[in-house]
Amino acid sequence: MRTIAVRLRTWWRPILTAVMLCLAMLLIGPSDPLDRRLSDRLLVRQALPAEPALLVVEINAADMRAYGGPPISRALLARMLDRLAEGGARRVLVDLILTEPLDAGVDRQLSAAMRRLGPKRLALVSGVHPGERPYAAFMRSTALVDGRLTPDPDSWHRRIGYADANWGANPAIWLATGRADPAPVALDLRISARAVERRSAGQLLASRDSLDGRIVVISASPQIAPSRVMLPLNQAASRGTVLALAAQGVLQGYPAMQERGAIMNGVLLVMSVALGFAAALSARSGRMLVLLLLAGGAVLFSLSLAVGRSYAVEVFPARILATFLVMANVTVIQRLRIVPMMASFLRGDVTPEEAWVWRSWDNSSHPALLLAADGRIKRFNPAAADLVARHGDHLAPLCAPRLGERAEELELTGPEGASSWFLLDWPDPRIAMVILRDNTAIQTAHDAMRRQLLTDELTGKANRRGFDHALDLAAGRGRAFAVFFIDMNGFKAVNDTYGHDAGDELLVIVASRLGALVGPEDVVARLGGDEFAVVVTSMDDAVRARELAQAMRRAIAEPCWLSSVAASVVVGAAVGHALAAADGTRSDPAALVRRADKAMYRDKLGSKLKAA
Repeated sequence: MRTIAVRLRTWWRPILTAVMLCLAMLLIGPSDPLDRRLSDRLLVRQALPAEPALLVVEINAADMRAYGGPPISRALLARMLDRLAEGGARRVLVDLILTEPLDAGVDRQLSAAMRRLGPKRLALVSGVHPGERPYAAFMRSTALVDGRLTPDPDSWHRRIGYADANWGANPAIWLATGRADPAPVALDLRISARAVERRSAGQLLASRDSLDGRIVVISASPQIAPSRVMLPLNQAASRGTVLALAAQGVLQGYPAMQERGAIMNGVLLVMSVALGFAAALSARSGRMLVLLLLAGGAVLFSLSLAVGRSYAVEVFPARILATFLVMANVTVIQRLRIVPMMASFLRGDVTPEEAWVWRSWDNSSHPALLLAADGRIKRFNPAAADLVARHGDHLAPLCAPRLGERAEELELTGPEGASSWFLLDWPDPRIAMVILRDNTAIQTAHDAMRRQLLTDELTGKANRRGFDHALDLAAGRGRAFAVFFIDMNGFKAVNDTYGHDAGDELLVIVASRLGALVGPEDVVARLGGDEFAVVVTSMDDAVRARELAQAMRRAIAEPCWLSSVAASVVVGAAVGHALAAADGTRSDPAALVRRADKAMYRDKLGSKLKAA
């Protein structure tokens, strides 16, 4: 816990500083044109087909000449709406400014055509200026949508609509769903603007095909209207085409996809901070740091492009790489301990070289001492505070008994007389700074871990690793030894009848009986389940080996009282053995184990034949 507290105290400030720098760069930094151009290219190159239900009726110069204008007479518009109503169009958006009344008779004719469609199927656009709202008589039979198409600061159009409900619903949302929602909608730039079906007014009236389920946008052609929409990468399009593309995005769930893409961009930004920290923290050299930064940058750039392709969302690879490098730089500065080094140099009697070396150990979990030539302790870190308080300046001559001499180990007596041993580490040959490493605790932990790795928790005997270890030791001594394999008969019946607790108790009893048959240098191991193995050292007599195998069978066959279930059980065992000669022949451990295992199975088979 103390080590964790020291690390948190050391790292929380630089990490917080780096995160704040990254957030400031992301929130207040201008959009990178390179990011935006790359995002546009990723989307436009996909060139998805247009929705077949979409139809753009563009009033061109020929229509104006044939039917009057500009850009179209209301009588012709009434005929077009009648045609769309008869054809079964699902929704119709008239992208024309129909403001003040012109002719009472023609206006009544147009109003009647509008009523045939009604506000659920027909919408009129509201212009940019307040005076360009549709004629009140027309609005009674239609819905109102916001006709404003304002480009981004770089002059390209990537979205339509505003959150201001006073101007009407978003035309894309209304065309796709019929809902009067003013929320902005991003254009799905993957859809090819040239793939949208277009007809002139004359073609619409002359056709007799069904318009059932079609989504229709009536708009002026760019030939006669001064307003054009510029999609990214120089794709000029008419207003009607852009409205149709936006409607297709809503129909195909593009807003939800963009939301998921925005979440993935956020995850990627967090990942860039984490990768920058990890790369700078794990680098062990300048070359390794450069390689890690290049690899991390390549991964982040690739993931950013993958997010753009998968979610059709604007990506920010330049910003992501910038946050990655900022976090890496701050982490490197913290790892080099440059700021604490300067503070230590400015406030004390240490040389720049001593301050540089001391920076890495000031907050170490190991006790660290910076010694002076006259036997004083110039600096000690928090981990050494207890030792310095207990032993004072006596620590310095114990670590460096004479000028130029450096001890390798140190024994200190604790308050209760207990001794603690430390290994002394001198990181720099030129600087008298020593690190005290508590070797007693390390050795204790090592012994405990070794016992845990080699001991079966249930029986207290050796486990599979312990058996292998004992087998290797016996083979390496160059003396004759024997290996016994034991497989219990009837153990499963005890488990099934009395339960696993009774089975565990039986295993403990069998392990104890096997241990009583061999010497202190021999090893009894439980290999798993009801299988045991025994390594008997200093055995070269085949007769003694057979006698010991028979003794094992008899010992296991003795009735076992199980206190957990208050019952006595009787089990048997199959025992096989193999001998290793003292001259090294037949002492290969793997071959010896196979021979003992085969002998055990022969014994088991013989027992079954006798029983039959």
